[in-house]
Amino acid sequence: MNQHTIYKVKAAVLFTSIILVVFSPLLLSSCEDWLDVSPSEQKKKSEMFSKAEGFRNVLTGAYIRMKSNSLYGQEMVCGSIENLAQHWNYSSNTIGSYLNTYNYRATVVEDAMAAVYNNLFKVVADVNGLLGDIDNGTLGENDYNLIKGEALALRAFCHFDVLRLFGPMPTNPGSDRILPYVKEVINRPNQFLNYEQFTRELFNDIDEAEACLKKVDPILNNSIATLNTPSQLTDNFYGYRQMRMNYYAVCALKARVALWTGNKSQALEYARIVINATSPDGAKMFRLGTLNDCASGDKVLSSEHIFNLKVADISSTLGAGTTYQKTQSQLRSQLYESGTTDIRFVNMWNYVYDSYWWTYYNYFVKYVQSDNMPSLAKNVIPLIRLYEMYLIAMECSSVSEANSLYTEMTVARNAPALTITTQEQLNELLIKEYNREFYGEGQAFYAYKRMAAEKIYFTNEQGSKDTYVVPLPVQESVYANE
Repeated sequence: MNQHTIYKVKAAVLFTSIILVVFSPLLLSSCEDWLDVSPSEQKKKSEMFSKAEGFRNVLTGAYIRMKSNSLYGQEMVCGSIENLAQHWNYSSNTIGSYLNTYNYRATVVEDAMAAVYNNLFKVVADVNGLLGDIDNGTLGENDYNLIKGEALALRAFCHFDVLRLFGPMPTNPGSDRILPYVKEVINRPNQFLNYEQFTRELFNDIDEAEACLKKVDPILNNSIATLNTPSQLTDNFYGYRQMRMNYYAVCALKARVALWTGNKSQALEYARIVINATSPDGAKMFRLGTLNDCASGDKVLSSEHIFNLKVADISSTLGAGTTYQKTQSQLRSQLYESGTTDIRFVNMWNYVYDSYWWTYYNYFVKYVQSDNMPSLAKNVIPLIRLYEMYLIAMECSSVSEANSLYTEMTVARNAPALTITTQEQLNELLIKEYNREFYGEGQAFYAYKRMAAEKIYFTNEQGSKDTYVVPLPVQESVYANE
């Protein structure tokens, strides 16, 4: 991101900090959180959306909110979501120790889960405020489709993570009302929907976002390199598409949601759209990361990023290497064979001696920053990556096609080849791959839940409904069946 763009983002933070007062309350259910908009606030809102810059700034503000520690700046990437996947070792009487046994009623866990829930819906409130005025005639066709498409996609993205965390088991969702799907800024509680209704709203938003972005997204007619070069753009707002909900990110999200809902043919179709995406010169739009990327300091494998967030203080949160650890014996016994050359083990863990505990630990260093890193890999957190699309395609294809895809993947990861012969073997491999590949990215727990896995690595706790369905925050659960 160039200096001009950084200044614009800083300005957007200041600008939206005033305006988002109107949109940020949860607007979900609790009576004390109902919105009470004064005439002066209505005037601010009207003035805000009288210019294209106002819409752009509110959208930017939504992305900025997503970077908070309570969301994708930490908690939904390396924090509680990874604790639920048993990915870190813990001290006693910490949140990790409670999550290790899936004790969702411990106060510290309730507080953390409530913060995630509330902040996801604050992002939703941000984009809903924008979408409520999107048809006021202010925007030209390009801005209208791009901003509306991204806003709808963000609304779907956040709602889907609410569903994945707090929703029912997708293998047996039932007919009870589970969650609200919030589409407008209102001063009354939002009605809770059942699983079928909720997922229908998800697809409606994704479909509309796809249609909007397919008309105007510059990623469809430019390479990633061009879009990341400000001097080649007439408007920086249309650059850096990997850091925004671009057309391919929407396709990837659709593949993700379709797989969750059991529509494997649609999941495969949209995963292939992303895998086969090309730049104008015919080169792959996204490519699998390799050993060479790691050697250049790019351990987040930025060539695979379909959607990411740039976080300025990553070194003090995700990049604090000694914060996240697992013993080498644990990693080797569960995920990696002795002597492995797999880049996910060799390059993303640092084996050191801890003199305090008199033992050796592997410290997770995927996000540790180095001077030689390429600029596109610095301070970025991947939210959707190409490798996931390969895993979705594997799961939704024939065994022979899954083998072909996996061969390509193992070559990229410098990992041992494996021939898949049965569906059961494929399912076991998929769970292992979600753990190896998305360590520190917050995706493994969702894979366990979606596949209703009984075995969870690194614990004797058995996977079940009680394990995988995080209870709604206490203040919200009372409204589920009203």
